[in-house]
Amino acid sequence: MDNINDTHFTENELEELTDLYNAMLTMRDSAEMHKFFKDLCSINELHSFLHRWQIVRRIEQGKSYEEIIKEISPAEAADGSKAETEKKSTGRARGKARSSTKVSSTTISRVKNCYVNPDGGYRTALARLKEAAEENKEE
Repeated sequence: MDNINDTHFTENELEELTDLYNAMLTMRDSAEMHKFFKDLCSINELHSFLHRWQIVRRIEQGKSYEEIIKEISPAEAADGSKAETEKKSTGRARGKARSSTKVSSTTISRVKNCYVNPDGGYRTALARLKEAAEENKEE
């Protein structure tokens, strides 16, 4: 088992979590990853992941909480109706999807607390993306 230390999980859960992570690592591109995540997560969970990543990118750019909220939170429909944005693929209006919810300052704060950790996952991902971009420029 990889060396994952997290007191929020039992030893058995950590083994199964490692298995899940290893399954993720088998995806060959973003299209495969998207299919996997659509099967694994609800649309609202994917929107939550997306919002957190959008926040990370904007914190990295030095944006304020207010700027982040304004950029990520959805604008009201031009006619003031939310019905179209709340329809699912079936065409029926359902409960409010995460994409139509406002990003909270609490979420931004939580993401920022993780972002400032130099050994955290956000920093690792950002560094790897930067490395990949630099390698692509050199080619």
